[in-house]
Amino acid sequence: MESPVTATRLRLMVTAERLFAVQGINAVSAREIAVAAGQRNTNAVKYHFGPQQALVDAIFEYRMSRIDARRTGLIDTYDRAGRATDPYALAEAFVLPLAELMDELRAGEDGASHYLRFCVQAAYAVHPDVATPGPEGLGTTPWATGLKLLNDRALALSEGAPTPRVARRRWEHFAGFAMHALAERELRLECDPAHKPDPTDLYVAELVDAGAAMLTGPSRPSTLALAPADR
Repeated sequence: MESPVTATRLRLMVTAERLFAVQGINAVSAREIAVAAGQRNTNAVKYHFGPQQALVDAIFEYRMSRIDARRTGLIDTYDRAGRATDPYALAEAFVLPLAELMDELRAGEDGASHYLRFCVQAAYAVHPDVATPGPEGLGTTPWATGLKLLNDRALALSEGAPTPRVARRRWEHFAGFAMHALAERELRLECDPAHKPDPTDLYVAELVDAGAAMLTGPSRPSTLALAPADR
């Protein structure tokens, strides 16, 4: 059984994740999180986590530890099947664990998922007190080893892309596209009763197809002419 301290930290993280997802990281105070989490001590967030950066990092670690285990398992499976450089495998290893987590959270006690929207808020908005690690920082976090491996392999696709810079940009664009698409699905599943979603396996398959196309599609000569020297 979890200790009271662990249970309190978890409640604070889950509450913060929901509030950050819905309102934005800049719009939510530590006091609001504590009150929404049912804490009598309105300084509970600072007591358990310290600065807001530490709280955001704790949410990522909590969710990403399980996602990373699933992701590295998928990568191992694809490697054994000879698909280490298959763009469809890379895209699926990125998308599938996130979609599975969304379904798991929606089927859980709270009946809702907020992690994908939290990710978008954390990674794609400007926060004066919060910095989300970029690709160069992935190697410093043990819960992102699978993500770093996918990032490295996407860069290795430069053999099929015009330049390494194109490969890097395409992976960044795909990751952003996939995260926003999944966050939009998460939002509509929660807030739009009239929405009739596709089954998860179909949604993931179509997202993977789009991702593989983004990673491997040809570049127009006019686009390459605009690009700076490769680096």
